[in-house]
Amino acid sequence: MRILGILGKTKHPDIEQAVSSVLRPAKAAACRVLIEKGLANLAPEADALSPEEVAGQAECLVVLGGDGTLIRALRLLDERQVPIFGINLGFLGFLTPFTVDEAEAEFTRVLRGDFETDDRMRLQVDVLRGDKRLSRQRVFNDLVVSSAEISRITTVRAHIDGSFVTAYRADGLIVATPSGSTAYAMAAGGPIVMPNSRALVLAPICPHTLTMRPLVVHGDSRIRLELDKDGPPMVATFDGQHVVELVYGDRLEIEQAPGRVLLVRPPRDQFQLLRSKLKWGQG
Repeated sequence: MRILGILGKTKHPDIEQAVSSVLRPAKAAACRVLIEKGLANLAPEADALSPEEVAGQAECLVVLGGDGTLIRALRLLDERQVPIFGINLGFLGFLTPFTVDEAEAEFTRVLRGDFETDDRMRLQVDVLRGDKRLSRQRVFNDLVVSSAEISRITTVRAHIDGSFVTAYRADGLIVATPSGSTAYAMAAGGPIVMPNSRALVLAPICPHTLTMRPLVVHGDSRIRLELDKDGPPMVATFDGQHVVELVYGDRLEIEQAPGRVLLVRPPRDQFQLLRSKLKWGQG
């Protein structure tokens, strides 16, 4: 890995320290460094490019921020599979697990080739209106179908592999990957799924029927969601960053996206990470 890319939050008190922790081992390894223009003042020796150009050329991508910053980077990478080293400058940071203090030593190890990756799945979602495809999105955490109006119950009919599941009457419905199981789906009462699992979670948001519980299905499942004709205006939100307005008759076709996301594994196992992030066992 001789071409290193850096993307991150431009306005964070620890951003300068985080950039420096990457630049020192990169310089020692004689790497070419590409950095997005918003951070160029922190690395005058690096090539300042647009975020799209950084993601398109990097052989290893360093993401400085929280989970939202990493998801933005994934949208830029599209189908490119390169190791991603995430330094947490956010709140929980499930997807950017390295701390600023440990980043330099751990990234030095990565540049030596002494690292492993967690291979994560993504979803591909087609929004269809009649015979026309309105949008195709890649989702790392979750797809959320919800009312565009506050306090209006929606009805979403779900099919899995051609079989009708149920009509979800709720504030909305979340379809989450294992990576997304610790995001909105967890807040909606869904289970935590180990990130290397091949499973998907369907989690209704505030369901009208108490027996309507989250459902875990196989990761290879093909899911179709249909909108009820009598419901309020609705929207589909992809990873919390992109929104598509929906009307009656629209369908959403969901399946595994090609390729995998390669996240550099931290020096902690998944249970240590959960205990740390979710404060398990702390009074």
